[in-house]
Amino acid sequence: MKLYGKGLLITFTQVADKDEADFNEWYNREHLDERINLPGFRRACRYGAVDAAIRYMSTYECRSPNDIGSPAYLKVLANQTDWSKRVMGGFTKWHRLMGTIVADATHGIGAAATLVRFRLEPRDGDALARWLNSGVLDAVNRSTGVVGSFAVAGDPEAEGRLARGLGVKPDPEIPEWCVLVQGSDLDATLKAAKAHLGEKLGSVAARGATTWETYRLMFLNERQSDNVLA
Repeated sequence: MKLYGKGLLITFTQVADKDEADFNEWYNREHLDERINLPGFRRACRYGAVDAAIRYMSTYECRSPNDIGSPAYLKVLANQTDWSKRVMGGFTKWHRLMGTIVADATHGIGAAATLVRFRLEPRDGDALARWLNSGVLDAVNRSTGVVGSFAVAGDPEAEGRLARGLGVKPDPEIPEWCVLVQGSDLDATLKAAKAHLGEKLGSVAARGATTWETYRLMFLNERQSDNVLA
C-alpha cells in the first residue's frame, strides 16, 4: 500500500512532563481525528521518539499539498476547542514540515521508523528526486527488517498558507526535506537508511548537515474518502 496522495504534513511536538498524559489523550481522542477528517486528508500516524530532539512526531497524508492550509483547514485552526487551546498553549517544542511526496516506496506502515531530515537548495531538488526514484528506496526496502520508505520535499507555498493562518512568519530558511524508512526492527531501519542514503544525503544537504532520528509507532487512524469520518 502506497501513501494516500502527494501531500504530507509532519509535526513534531512536546509538552512538559506534568502535561504529558493530557497531551496524549487529546492527541489520540481529538486532534489526530480532527485533522484527518479535513477535506483531502486520509491517514495519520503518531510516533514516540526513541532517539530524537522532540518527543513526538505525527504524519498526516493528504491528496495534495494544496490541502494543507486550505480554507477548511484554516477554519478549524480559527475555531479550536477549549481542549485544543489548553494543550497547544502548553507546547514546549514544536516544529512542522509541509511538503510534497517526491518518492514513494511505501509498503504498509511499520512499527519502527528512522527519519532523516536535511535542508536542500531548491536547485538540487529535481536531481535528488530522480536519484531517490532510480531504485534507491527499493534497495532500502529489500533490507532485512525494512518494509517501506518515502521522501518528502518541503513546500514553501503550503508553509506560507499555514503560517499566515497561524499568524506567524513562514520559515525563511532553505526548504527542509525528509526521508522516512519504516520496518519491523528499529536497528534495521537505521542501518539500512545509513547504508543506502547516508553518503548521498550528506553530500547534497545544505552545509552537509543531516539529522537522524528514530521512532516507534504509537497510534494510526485513517478513512477511505471525504464522505467517511475517522
